[in-house]
Amino acid sequence: MGSFHEDVKDQIVAIHETIVDGWNDLVQFIKETWPALTILFVILVGAIWWADPAPPPHVVMATGPAGSSNEMLGKKYQEYFASQGIRLDLVPTEGSVENVMRLQDRNDPVMAAFVMSGAAKPHTQGIQTLGSINYQPYWCFYRSDKPLDTQERINALIGRPINVGTKNSGTYAVAKLWIEINGLSLDNENFKHMPDDEAIEALNKKEIESVCIVDTYDAPNIQALLKMPGLQLANFSRAETYARLIPSIEMVTMPVGGVSLQRNLPATPYTMLATTTEILVDDRLHPAIKYLFLIAARSINGKESFFSKEGEFPRFLDSTQFRSKEAEIFYEKGTPTLMQFMPFWLAEFIARLFVTLLPFFALAYPIIRSMPNYHKNRVRGRINRMYGSLKFFEQELVSSYNPDEKQAYLTRLDTMERDALGMKVPKSVSSDYYTLRSSIDFVRNCLLRDSYTAYQNKEAQPVEPDEKEGEGDEE
Repeated sequence: MGSFHEDVKDQIVAIHETIVDGWNDLVQFIKETWPALTILFVILVGAIWWADPAPPPHVVMATGPAGSSNEMLGKKYQEYFASQGIRLDLVPTEGSVENVMRLQDRNDPVMAAFVMSGAAKPHTQGIQTLGSINYQPYWCFYRSDKPLDTQERINALIGRPINVGTKNSGTYAVAKLWIEINGLSLDNENFKHMPDDEAIEALNKKEIESVCIVDTYDAPNIQALLKMPGLQLANFSRAETYARLIPSIEMVTMPVGGVSLQRNLPATPYTMLATTTEILVDDRLHPAIKYLFLIAARSINGKESFFSKEGEFPRFLDSTQFRSKEAEIFYEKGTPTLMQFMPFWLAEFIARLFVTLLPFFALAYPIIRSMPNYHKNRVRGRINRMYGSLKFFEQELVSSYNPDEKQAYLTRLDTMERDALGMKVPKSVSSDYYTLRSSIDFVRNCLLRDSYTAYQNKEAQPVEPDEKEGEGDEE
C-alpha cells in the first residue's frame, strides 16, 4: 500500500486518463457520425422553429379613451412588458365595443384588449378571456344641490341632456342595458354621445346636466367629476336586482364619505352598478404572451384598490366568453415554475426547448445510440471481408504456389496491410483488427521462409512402402 500522496496522485492520473479517453472517444464519435448528427441538428432547429415558434418581440393592445383608467392601466402593462423584454404597443380607442371589433378582425394587428364585461357577444369566435382584472363602476353624476330619490333621480338623469358615451364605448353598452331593462327607449334627444373628456368639459360648462361613465375610482375622469362642485352621484338602490338579471353586471358599494370625507358624501352607503375589465385576446396569441399578461395582471391588479381586496384579481368572473387554457392552468397552479426564478425570455426558451426536445430525443436517442454500433459493425464487416481475402489468398498459395511470383505475392500482402492501416477502428473491435494484422504478418513470414514451397515439395514426394510390410509380403 502506497503513501497517501501516491494514492492521491494515482487517483488524479486515473481521473485525467478517464477524462482524456472519454473526450477522445467523443471526438472520434463526432468525426465518424457528423453527417447524421448534422441532419438531426437541422431537424431539431426546424422543430423548435416550426412546431413551437418563439413568442413575438412585440404585441399590439387596444386600451380605451383618453383619460380613462384603461389608458393608464395600459401604460403600466407596457412598462411591465418592457421589463421582460417584450414591446407592448398601445392603441387608444373609443372603448370596449371598438376593442372587440378590432379583435374580431383577423387582419387587425391588435392581439389583446381591455374590454368591459358584456361588451362582446357571448362566446365570440376567435376571442378568449384571460379573466377579470378589476371592477369598473357605472358612475352617473347629475347636477343638483341635494341627492334625489329614485324617481326624481331618473327624471333628472334622462329628462335632461345626459351623455351616455360614444356608441363604440363600454359606457354606452351599460347605459343601453340599464335604459332598456327599465323599459325606456334609446330614441331620446337628451342622450348625447360624446367622448368622456369632452362630456366632462360640457358638464362643467353646463351644456349638459348629467354624465355617465364606466371607469375605475382612480381614473382621472372620475376624480375630476368627484371634485366638481354641484354634482350628485346616483345611488342605484336596485343594483342587486340588476346584477341578478344581467350576467355581466356586478354590484359594488360606495362607503360613507367615499366621494368626499370633508363633506361626508355620500352620507349613507350607495350601491352602484359595476362591470369588470376583462383581458380579451386573439386565440392565435402565443401561449407565453398569455402567461405574461396573467403574471402582469397579478402584479398590477392583484393589489388592494378602492373596490377590491388584495389578491381578489385576476380571476374568472365573466362566464360568457371562451376561457384561455393557459389562464385556467394559471389560476389552478399559479405562475409557471421557471418564470418564478428566471427572466421571461430565458424561462420561455427553456420551456419551449423542453416541450420540443422531449419528443425529439424520444426519436433521436435510439438513432444516436445505434450510431457507434453501426460504425463498429461496419468496421467488423470490413475486417471479416479482409479475412476472407486473406484466406482465399493463402489457399491459392497452398494449392498453386509459384516461387517465381514470390515478390508479387508479397506486394499483394503489402496492399492488404496498407488497407488495414488506413482503417479507423473503434476500441471495441481493436482485438479483431490486430488479429487481422497478425494474420497478415503470419502469411508474410510463411512466404519469406518459403513454407509454401516446402509444403508443395512434401505433397509432391512419393510415399515409400513400409519395409516390414514388404518383407511380410515376400514370405
